[in-house]
Amino acid sequence: MDALRGAAAILVIIRHYFRIAALGPFAAHIDPGTMGVVAFFCISGYIIPWSVLHAPTTVLQFATARAFRLYPAYWVSLVLAVVAAPVAAHVLLANITMAQRFMGVYDVVGVYWTLQIEMMFYAIIAVLMLSGKVADPRASLWCLLGLCVLSILLAIPRAVLSVKTPVAPAFSLVVMFASFVFYHHRHAGFLSAVRLWCLLSGVGAVMVGCFLLAYRKDWGFGETPLRFVLGYAVGVALFILFMRFDIKARALCWLGSISYPLYLIHVPVREIIVGLMPSLGEIPSALLGIPATIALAVVIHRGVELPFNRLGKRWIARYRGPRLKAEPEAVPLD
Repeated sequence: MDALRGAAAILVIIRHYFRIAALGPFAAHIDPGTMGVVAFFCISGYIIPWSVLHAPTTVLQFATARAFRLYPAYWVSLVLAVVAAPVAAHVLLANITMAQRFMGVYDVVGVYWTLQIEMMFYAIIAVLMLSGKVADPRASLWCLLGLCVLSILLAIPRAVLSVKTPVAPAFSLVVMFASFVFYHHRHAGFLSAVRLWCLLSGVGAVMVGCFLLAYRKDWGFGETPLRFVLGYAVGVALFILFMRFDIKARALCWLGSISYPLYLIHVPVREIIVGLMPSLGEIPSALLGIPATIALAVVIHRGVELPFNRLGKRWIARYRGPRLKAEPEAVPLD
């Protein structure tokens, strides 16, 4: 998972530092950012259930662990973003909560939208925990099927009525719960390999149909059905590939260990560099910005992420009793 996070982070950085669409007509349909984000969602859908089920965990402990994991590095990135481009006080205050879109406030950094989908996933997991169904494979299956239906219901108005419904959260949650079902298959023997393949193939077909409906019109971001079909297909394929062959490239694992701050700060760092040196071209900006982003991500990882993760685990351990086992981190996204 560390190696896959590293690969996904590279794809997202490529998306924001280089104009892939300028390389030719077909390149306009290639979105490395979508590929990376989908891979991150696959990781979250697999790792979060593991973190909840491998040891007794209450909803409060789960929420506390996620808060200590997500917020400290997020706030650091928010400071960088405000340095790059100051915002109104109410926008900043809303973004501090990480729930700004639910308040009708825009994201200070574009990539923040994915974190709010993570929060939605956590909320559903918390409901499953409260109902005692988080370990029941059938619950994850019903969630997956329900989200497929929701995706269809949100995609149709975009195609028929030209209403910009929020399809991205539904599509993303489908990916996460497909990964959750896969987790149950591997760890609880849920569904045979053939049945799982048939199920996920059907889900994939539904999603292709949703992409054709939802993105038949460009809403201003170069959206095309092919772009999303390719993006989701490659993101899921990367997850399967890294799982199947247990890829553990050292460089990718190292990038994976700092992937969350890397994901959060690469855009603000780029904006700061462009603001200080507006005459720099694309390649010089990347040659300066990417190493700077990696270096700063290391500082945030060691100076903010790790200390707060340890603090959160110590706080939780007071209520759990025995010392916590080391848990893999899912965020960046999760």
